[in-house]
Amino acid sequence: MDGEKLKAFIHRYEEVYFFSAKRVTALVTEKVLEDITIEQYQILRYITMYPNCQAVMLADLCGVNKSAISAMVERLVQKGFVERVRDEKDRRNVFLVSTNKGRDVYEKGEQQIQKFVADYLTELTEAEIDGFLSVFEKIYASMAEKERGMKHDERDY
Repeated sequence: MDGEKLKAFIHRYEEVYFFSAKRVTALVTEKVLEDITIEQYQILRYITMYPNCQAVMLADLCGVNKSAISAMVERLVQKGFVERVRDEKDRRNVFLVSTNKGRDVYEKGEQQIQKFVADYLTELTEAEIDGFLSVFEKIYASMAEKERGMKHDERDY
């Protein structure tokens, strides 16, 4: 693929991605979030979906260091959305669990996102939706693979 064509594709991708991400973020922020950022909502979402996860798992998922995740989790704990639970067998292990209040915020957010996205997906055929998601998943997998390679390269030095 020549450079100009690639540049045009990248420009189209940026316009579509940034527009849709901005709209979803605005919707969730406006209608759902109770004094938490979209990043905190994403952390709350993961903790709710995968109970008993640990901060190191979240850091890997988000591509940030453990101290950044710890700070976000601490804010969620202070707001009553998440609690830390120590492993009875090994007290060094700390698991993260969403509270009832946190699950309520998560559910409200998911309902709004489902409604928002459904309004647009219903205009597409199942094949178009499947194709779109397949391509998006492929891009995500490629990004994750390259990121893992970069982390591996950093350890070599």
